[in-house]
Amino acid sequence: MGKTRVGRRWNLIDQSVLEGHDLSALHCGSSPLIRTLQSLDGRSYSVDLTFLATRPRLAQILANSLWITYQAAARKDTVNRTIFTLKLFTQFLDYRCRTQLDVWTAKQLSTDLLKEFAIWLVATRHLKRKSAAGLFAACCCFLRRARRLYPEAFDQSFATPRNLFAGADNDRTESRALGRSEFQKILLAAQKDSGEIMDGYQPGAVPTDPQQLIPFMVILAARTGINPKALHDLERTCLSPHELDEDIFYCTWEKPRAGKQQRQLHRIDRRNQMGVVSLIQFLQRFTEPLALEATMPISTKLFLYLGQSGKTRRVLSSSTSLGTFHRHFPLFARRHDLPRFTLSNLRPTAATQLYLQTGGNLRKVQQFLQHAHMRTTVNYVLNSITAPFNARVIQKAQERILQRITVIPTSRSKGAKNLGLPKNQTQKIIDGRYDTGCGTCRNPYDSPQAGEEKDRACTSFHACFTCPNGLWFLEDLPAVIATRERLVSLQPGMKREQWDEVYAESVRIIEQQILAAFRPEQIAMAESKSREWLRRQLVVGKGILS
Repeated sequence: MGKTRVGRRWNLIDQSVLEGHDLSALHCGSSPLIRTLQSLDGRSYSVDLTFLATRPRLAQILANSLWITYQAAARKDTVNRTIFTLKLFTQFLDYRCRTQLDVWTAKQLSTDLLKEFAIWLVATRHLKRKSAAGLFAACCCFLRRARRLYPEAFDQSFATPRNLFAGADNDRTESRALGRSEFQKILLAAQKDSGEIMDGYQPGAVPTDPQQLIPFMVILAARTGINPKALHDLERTCLSPHELDEDIFYCTWEKPRAGKQQRQLHRIDRRNQMGVVSLIQFLQRFTEPLALEATMPISTKLFLYLGQSGKTRRVLSSSTSLGTFHRHFPLFARRHDLPRFTLSNLRPTAATQLYLQTGGNLRKVQQFLQHAHMRTTVNYVLNSITAPFNARVIQKAQERILQRITVIPTSRSKGAKNLGLPKNQTQKIIDGRYDTGCGTCRNPYDSPQAGEEKDRACTSFHACFTCPNGLWFLEDLPAVIATRERLVSLQPGMKREQWDEVYAESVRIIEQQILAAFRPEQIAMAESKSREWLRRQLVVGKGILS
């Protein structure tokens, strides 16, 4: 880059903006523990960090780091999550100081202390590994940011530990889905209330109570699978006509966390006024007088009502205040004698019902929820529902594997000739040139195992029991029995889950598929011969799994 171009982009920024981002005052001084920040939509909110006050020197570093990080407009939810993480960390320090020296400064923070914090999250706070991993990562990220801002305040050797919750991302979280009967009761109650509201509607009438909006929100959430935040923020212009069919509409909404818009196709049902399009069109008429009186950005929202402030004065309210509007759902549940629920329960419940209706088709559920990754979709479906389907799929896969191995309960010279293989290959099998130590291979130089190359001898030890190349003749029976005994003998020296992962399937195939194909007298004779095989060396994958 030429010298004349250096710094040119900074000339495009207004000087007042640069002054607004001057962090020197925050960096050098001690800020109050209560400040007012601004969210992305321009609204101001108060942040209280007085819970840090018991450790003043540490509080100065942590509080100033937070003010510096979020002094520009930031999402309120992001700030609140960071504050919640700091509260947890403070609670951990309070718990720790009962038996150990307290932490007063940032220099006392260490890798070992953070490891103690990770253990505390699981052992004392009883968080699930996945939740603990997320909160721990957020805390470490904030502390690394604080160290970059105040390097002199931290010990030079300070570092945050990594991989303390290895594999936590793959842990299955409990679904929030409701039971089928509970879901049906909620939908029936919502349809009853919304039907009465629509039948009694008079032009010019407006919602005066959140209970007049909740039934519509419940039905829309169940039919679209929209997430709670997007439903609260649904705009009046969310419907747009289809290019070709006048009875079909696009329903579009914003999903900020996904960073994009999402939309679904919905058809007008002339016979049913509870369809998505019909409900939204009614809500547009029902709340239109309020939208005309409201200012931006409230005037763009679909869910509006005339609320009450104090005893007499009425004010225009929007359901976009997600933090307070959810408090109206318990009243709806009590009025209809329903189980306690919120909108966050309806999205996974709708996903679970679709999963059942499609016979366990997760791809359709993924399309309905518009997830980018299948693992996210799996977390939404009720665990007890997916377990039988998954077990059935695993069983079918295991049956196919077992059908691929070939057990021939006769001598090798007779059985090999009935395989229909080329004469040269058959003769090598009869001569024992394709023995594997626990059986026989059709062709070890043409292995179907992953990572093996054609014309190179197979090196996948003990994969024979699930390999389509595997053959077992009467002569192989002593070696098979000896192999089973040796694999079983490894159990005491390994962890149960490790042994199950490496050897359990092979032992099960030996007992249920290979030995079961031979007559009892053949097995008895082979067992006497297997003692000689037990004296021989056998290559096994014994050790600790990484």
